[in-house]
Amino acid sequence: MNDRSQFRTKSVGLRVTEADHARLQSVADAHGQSLGEWCRDTLLAVANHPNGTPIEQALLSELIALRTIVANLVYTFTNDGKVTREQMAAFIERADKTKLRRAAELLSKISANGTSVPSETGSGRDGR
Repeated sequence: MNDRSQFRTKSVGLRVTEADHARLQSVADAHGQSLGEWCRDTLLAVANHPNGTPIEQALLSELIALRTIVANLVYTFTNDGKVTREQMAAFIERADKTKLRRAAELLSKISANGTSVPSETGSGRDGR
């Protein structure tokens, strides 16, 4: 006998424009799914990872660290004219310490704002 508690008994609905519907249908078709199944899978994926998947977080954290290091190098070159080995090691260490937290914060802001990326991502000599 089947456990009826596993059946899908609730529904979620929304209205979209003709253009949005066509775009969604196209993506669902490309995934070989009905529009409803694709929407369900996509909504559940977002619900399971509201601040990005682990891969997205890792990639973004590395990009943020790289940006922080480059910004620190440019700042140091333009002010001091050279970068010492110790300064470089400190830039990398600072960037590595904060990259995951900053990526999670940025992904959280993006999910809260829809698709817009905040302009301030904390670069500069302070290594934020």
